[in-house]
This record gives sequence, structure tokens and C-alpha cells, in this order.
Amino acid sequence: MLDERASGHGLLAFALVYLTFFLDNVLLTVLVPIIPDWVRGESLALWATHNAPLVKFLNTTVNKITTADEDEGVGASQALVGAVLGAKAAAQLLTAPAAASAVARRGPMPVLRAATALLAAAAAVFGWCARRGSGALAAGLGRVVHGAGAALAGVSGMAVAASLPNLRCNAVAVLLGAVALGVLVGYPFGGSAYFLWSPAAPFQLICFALLLDFVLQYAFLREDCQYQCNRDNNNQARPESIWAVSRRGGALECAGAVLLTTSVMAALEPCLPLWMLEKFRPERWQTGAAFLPDSLGYLIATSSLSGVTRLVGAERVALVGQVTVGAAALAVPYATTVWGLATPQLCVGLGLGAADAALAPALLARRPRRVPQLAALLQAAASAAYALGPVVGGVLSWCVGFETALRALGVANLLYAALLYRALTAHPLSPQWGAGTPTDDDSEEEAAELTPLR
Repeated sequence: MLDERASGHGLLAFALVYLTFFLDNVLLTVLVPIIPDWVRGESLALWATHNAPLVKFLNTTVNKITTADEDEGVGASQALVGAVLGAKAAAQLLTAPAAASAVARRGPMPVLRAATALLAAAAAVFGWCARRGSGALAAGLGRVVHGAGAALAGVSGMAVAASLPNLRCNAVAVLLGAVALGVLVGYPFGGSAYFLWSPAAPFQLICFALLLDFVLQYAFLREDCQYQCNRDNNNQARPESIWAVSRRGGALECAGAVLLTTSVMAALEPCLPLWMLEKFRPERWQTGAAFLPDSLGYLIATSSLSGVTRLVGAERVALVGQVTVGAAALAVPYATTVWGLATPQLCVGLGLGAADAALAPALLARRPRRVPQLAALLQAAASAAYALGPVVGGVLSWCVGFETALRALGVANLLYAALLYRALTAHPLSPQWGAGTPTDDDSEEEAAELTPLR
């Protein structure tokens, strides 16, 4: 009976964390295509006047900015839009170390509730912007709050998922699928809610859902439940930083793989639409639809590869994932039609999802005493990719062309796979790789650290 009750608590905890991740990415997806219109002070009637499928809203505002007249101050608008769009990734990157420290000191539940409250506040700010129809400063502030909430949710949510061994599924990998599911749902949800009700309706509904999520967390997820992750109760002045943790057990190399694979996706988002317009002259809705295979592939990989990972080892799945991302990046420039992009884009999503779904759960399970720091390290790697990827990709595309830039990212992923192989051989994450069963690398170091305190 006790085991059944513990299992029920674990399932409830996982469901609420999954809901938080899902709503975070729905909010992101609903928001990104219309931020340029807010910054430039234009009407959101753009959302209601198109006749093509709702998916076309993706990147339409980016195309609109690039085709505007020069006397409208396009350069300044692009810079301002880029700053507002990049505020979330920057805030998420900067908040990740603080999130790790908070989870290590207080446990994941208080941090998860704070993250949900911040996400609800960001949705409220965006709803206010939608009603007013403008406000670059307010939109930027909302993005900063959104990024901080996303960092807290990412670290605390992964800490909760990593401490649920009683679940049959791979909780961390399945949790990552909420990211892709939120992206897939966000675009049609935002467009239909706007069309049926008002410009602020999508954000008001998301805010209400997040507040309900907060109430359920407060009511059912207590700090003393069995799924609480291990805290740093060693009477140390402060928990170990994520940078110190990254230097042991191959964690830094795993974070580097997350950074490089995610950078391909981050570079594609701002550069691929303009390249498609120049090469294929597609319809606007086709430009947005080109990104659907990425999210679909990521969702498939994170939701279905847990069994394969247990069978052949996380290391092999991660290496295949990174090689797949590199090969897909090399293949994108050779597409001859818009629909020809579907296969390499799907492979990018599959490879990225495979790498994330293999590395994150195995790394967190291998070093259970360092779950908050490792989760923050992986969160920081992905955030850095989304903060720097568009900038680096844009600069390289401007200097050497989009096709050469993408090939460079593909080659970088293929070369890094060799480095990742060496790191995972020296620090195996699963029993199937190398000899013996992997153990927690921190046990001996923690004993040494505790000796002077006795």
C-alpha cells in the first residue's frame, strides 16, 4: 500500500511538472511570431487577415521586417526585435546557476512553485501588451521574467523527474517531449484563440492554466514527499557550483554536445526562412511549415527512445543523435524544393531529441547528488545555444553564406562526436558501455570534502 501511494505521488508530481514545461513552451510559441509587431507598434490584425493554415504565422513577422521599406528604420527595428527576442535566452542562461543553488538548498518543490508564478506573471504581462498593441519595454520585461521562470522550472522539474525511479518510463526523457508538444500546440492555439476571442485571449488562458497549476502544486506537492531530490545537507557554506561539477565525470563534454546540437536548430530559425524566400519563393505558410518536422522529430525521439537507450546504452544513442544532426545540417543546403527540406529538418529534430533524451537522464541518474547542478548545466548549454546560435549563424551567413555556415555547423557536430566518444568511454553513463556498472563519481570526493568538517 505504501509503494502504491508513493507511486501515485510520483505520477502526480511528474504530471504537474510536465504541465509546467508544456505551458512554458506554449507561451513561448504563441509569443515569438508577434513580438516584432508589438515592437514596431503595428496592429495584431495580421493574425486574423490571413487565409492560409494557422501554421503560416510562424516567422511571418520576420519576413515582414526584412521586406519593409528602408525609410521605416528597418535596421533599428531588427536590432530592437532581436534584443527583445534574445532577452528570454539570456535571462534563462543567467538564472540557471541561481536555480541550481536554490534547488540544492531548498529542494525542487518551492523552486517549481516560484517558477510557475513567474511564468504566470510573464503571461499576464504579455496579455497586457496584447491589449495595448505595443510596448517594446514591457515585452522585453516579460521576456526576462519568462526566461527566469523557464530556468527555475527547467532545473527544478528535471530534479523532480530524476528522483522518480518508480516510474516505468524514462521520466526525464519524456519530460523533454513537453517542449516539442508545447511548440506544436502553441501556434494553432494562439491563432484560434485570437480569432475567436481577442488578442489577449491566448495569454489570459495560459495565465489561468499556470495559476491553476500553481494551486495544484501548492495543494498536493509537499516538501517532505518521497520524490524530493537530495539536498546539500553537509553544513557547507554554499552548494557546489555548476562550473565545479562540470569538470568531473564527462559532464562538460555532455553539455558541449547539447550546445552544438541545439545550435543547429537555433541558427536555422532566423536564417532558414530568408534562404527559402531567396531560393524557392515559397508561400508564407510554407515558410512556417518547414519547422514543423523539427518539433515532430524531437517529440518522437524524446517520447519513444527510452527503451532503445536501456537496450543499447545512452552513449550509443547520444552519439548517433549528434552524428544525425551533423549529417542533416550538411544535407539542408542540397534541398531542391520546400518539401525536400522536410527530411533533413525531421532528422535534425530526431537527432537533437535523441541526444537530449539519452544524455540528460543518464547523466542525472549517474550522479544523483549533483542533480540540481547538472540540470542547470544542461539548461545553460541549451540557453547559450539559443542566445548565441542566431547571432553566430546570422554573422556566418552574412560573411560566407547560409549554406557554408550550415555546413560548418554540421562538420563541427561530426567532429565533436569523436570528442564525445572519448569522454563517454572514459566516463561511461550506462552498464552497456565499457566494463562494469557506472557509479557516482562524487562519492569519494564528497567523503574527502566532509573529512575536514568533522
